[in-house]
Formats: sequence, structure tokens, C-alpha cells
Amino acid sequence: MMPHVAVNLIYVGWENFTDTDKAVVNAACWATRQTYWQVGFDIFGFDAYSISVADAQGYAYIDSDAEATWLTSDYTIPGRSVDVFLVKGYATSTAGLSPVPGPCNKYLTYPSMTGSVVELIGAGTNVAMPHEIGHYLGLHDDYSDPTNLMYYTVSSGGPSGLPVLTFAQGAQMAQHCFTSLP
Repeated sequence: MMPHVAVNLIYVGWENFTDTDKAVVNAACWATRQTYWQVGFDIFGFDAYSISVADAQGYAYIDSDAEATWLTSDYTIPGRSVDVFLVKGYATSTAGLSPVPGPCNKYLTYPSMTGSVVELIGAGTNVAMPHEIGHYLGLHDDYSDPTNLMYYTVSSGGPSGLPVLTFAQGAQMAQHCFTSLP
């Protein structure tokens, strides 16, 4: 067994997600696990939850980073798992947003961000999801290596190969309070 963390996938505006969208999410989950396995770190499970369009209070489409922050502070799944809020649209050029590092207390209120928000951007979701989870687990953006998962920008066309993590990044993620050690 290796250091690992669990992830809650929270579909915001559940009714808006097509079967194709769900396949994109499943591919992103697999890509996340493969990327993290490179450094001996595992995503122990992806549990799915949903918020209906009516209950989402306008958060089904994110208009700003502040709105993304509000979403994470208004909703949470109890426990020591990273909450990843999946949205169909994000008005800015942002494909996701997450605190660095994410808090251990998911019951903080705004302006604290207590989860990660990820926009579905086709194959680019395969990098956006693990990138935002990496932020939550304490990793900062990388401005020098475009092959690194934490490179500061994500191509909407998706990765040309499996993004890399360094062992130092794996050790950093292992220090997060949600990480379970073997």
C-alpha cells in the first residue's frame, strides 16, 4: 500500500451532465490515478455525489473565481476526502480552481475555499482534475516544465502524454492532512 487520498466527485447541476460528460470524468479519474502512481501515490477511491440544478443555486455554471469559492464553502461531503466539484462551464479562462494547500477543515465559510472546482473541458480534464487535486494537496504551479502536472496552464486539447510529477511533489502531497499513509 502507498500514501493515498480519497476524492469526492460532486456533479453540480447533475441533470446537465450527458453520458459523454460522464465518460470524460471517468477518463479523468483514470488519468489522475496513473499520474499519481508515478510517484507512489494513489487515489484510493472516487465517490460520486450530485447537486441538482435547482439545489445548485446558480452554481451549475461558474461566473467567477469568487463564485467557485462560494460553491465550495456552501457544500461539502463530510470526511477526510478531497471534494472536487465538477461543473459544465467556468466563465473565465480558468479550467479549475483550488486552494494551495486545501484546508483540513471543510466546514470553513467564505472566503475560505474548501474544495476544488474543475470544469469539464474534454480531454483537457485529464490534466485539469489531477492538477487541481495536486493544488489541494499542497502543490504550487510550476512555471518551468511544461511536462509537469503542475505546469501553470492546461491545454484544452488535452495532454500530449502523461504529465509527470517529481518525487519531491509526491513527498509534499504525502504531508497533507487528508493523506493516509501505509
